[in-house]
Amino acid sequence: MKPWPLALALFAGGVAAGSTMLPQPVQDALTLIDSVPSQNQLDDAFCTLPTMCSDHQAAINGLAAIATDTGATDASSRNARLHAISALSTYCVAPCADDEQAHQTLRSIIAATTGEATGFDAVVLRAAIEAIGPQRVAGDLDLLISQLQNPSRDIRAAVAHSLRDLCNTQAIVPLRQQQQAETSDQVKQAITEALRVLGQGSPCQ
Repeated sequence: MKPWPLALALFAGGVAAGSTMLPQPVQDALTLIDSVPSQNQLDDAFCTLPTMCSDHQAAINGLAAIATDTGATDASSRNARLHAISALSTYCVAPCADDEQAHQTLRSIIAATTGEATGFDAVVLRAAIEAIGPQRVAGDLDLLISQLQNPSRDIRAAVAHSLRDLCNTQAIVPLRQQQQAETSDQVKQAITEALRVLGQGSPCQ
């Protein structure tokens, strides 16, 4: 199973949303270290009435609420927020529909934190960028390309990885342009990998 992105390891401790402690099943699902929880695990964690959770909506609503919780100021609630952002990516089958709640939540997070280069907001931005690429929504191309100019090399590298996962060959030209201007070896390496995947003709098949 895919490990959590590095950004999620920055915060440790119990899980809370703002000042409200989350139920134990939600805490358990959002503190897995070596793997991303499956849809079934998340559905079970957020569902209090199993007969009403067959459409995943309880989990999506819960994850969206935690992911957009700007009141998360302590380490444990920030940890929960980052995990929820990444978990949202499991609720769209690529290619995800643009109007799906899991996708729109990630777009709203990126819009709210765009341009951030330091502090926790930058970590949130990075997590959302990492999560949105695998959803493979064609309309996210321009959104991600706009972040290639972010002052943070970590975010620029995350954008390159996300453009790779987006599997849209229209990203090749802007990635090559950024590669020529890029000063960070970390970002250059991420761009090189993205270009390798996208240049295979039928990427991500």
